[in-house]
Amino acid sequence: MTNGMSPPGAAARPGPPHLTGLTEPADRPCHVSEHVWAGLLEAGWAARLRSEDGETRFRLHYYGERFEDLIVGDTLPALVYAVTEPGRRILLFDGAAHGHDAMFCDQWDEDALRTRRADQVYVDADGEDTFELVVWVGYNIDWEEERESFVDADAPGLVTLVDGRRIPFEAARHAAFDALSLFATNARGRAVDILSEELA
Repeated sequence: MTNGMSPPGAAARPGPPHLTGLTEPADRPCHVSEHVWAGLLEAGWAARLRSEDGETRFRLHYYGERFEDLIVGDTLPALVYAVTEPGRRILLFDGAAHGHDAMFCDQWDEDALRTRRADQVYVDADGEDTFELVVWVGYNIDWEEERESFVDADAPGLVTLVDGRRIPFEAARHAAFDALSLFATNARGRAVDILSEELA
């Protein structure tokens, strides 16, 4: 298994830390053109979700609302889990924790966040509820060029988050992705975008 996908010739990116050990190389989703897929890989990282037990098909449980096929937040950020056949949950996306704005800009009432329950099951237009999942995240911020604006003056290897926590610069640059898409392919081979978030 790997947690690194990149276009040929580009520096390998490790991808989101919360998915370490839970991904493998991804094929292009069938509804994404080769040209668009090449552009996505050039600007970020993509991988297929694979559980520690080797499962590659999942149900999706979420908190939020549906806007056509997409899961979106309501007054609170969206929360999405992939669920294995035995019922193990893998956190795919928490809009209150993942990405640049959640780490550096947005603050939420912790009591309100605890009221979110990812208890809705995603069912697509075909009536399917089990999917192969490909995650893409974009990295458009030049972290090396902007390093001085992120690191602490008294601890140049650390970055302070909006909630006051301090984490290593290298961890921050991979966790603070600025866009995310989740592509789901059902048993009929039909694919759809179910998450599309701008996070910076």
